Amino acid sequence: MTPALRWLALPLLWLALNTGAQAHTCSVAATPLAFGAYTSPGGARVDSQAGVTVTCTPTYLLLACSVSYTLTLSSGSNGSPGNRQMAAGSGRLGYGLYSDSNRQSAWGDGGAGGPGVGGTISTNLLGLGVVCLAGAKNHTVYARIPANQVVPAGSYGDTVVLTITY
Repeated sequence: MTPALRWLALPLLWLALNTGAQAHTCSVAATPLAFGAYTSPGGARVDSQAGVTVTCTPTYLLLACSVSYTLTLSSGSNGSPGNRQMAAGSGRLGYGLYSDSNRQSAWGDGGAGGPGVGGTISTNLLGLGVVCLAGAKNHTVYARIPANQVVPAGSYGDTVVLTITY
């Protein structure tokens, strides 16, 4: 091995040995989802949406700063997989959560409730070191209460857990 190649190989070996000590860090923040009024019986559908922001600091690996993640939404406190419901006393008002603005692709729990939503955050290196910068990606949860439900008057609500896996 020539002296020039030997000097080049040493820094690359050092980088390879020092990348295992770092770990991804991610956090998620969401705005509350509110539908407003629903008229029963025979009410029209009601659409709404909420924002979700994922912020990650990726791991430095092989000259790249990147982390992939999946966001899943639970079935809620009152429903079952694929059948979310808001409650007001004994009344139940069905609704859906979707990953597309046409409200065709259910946003689920990654199992029987439907697939989660994936993403990747790639950022730049800070200076010449092996420190990756934080990055963020926004997602929208699209929601719909279907038309023509017959429910008693009340203030309906549900609690859905948003989970990030990375």
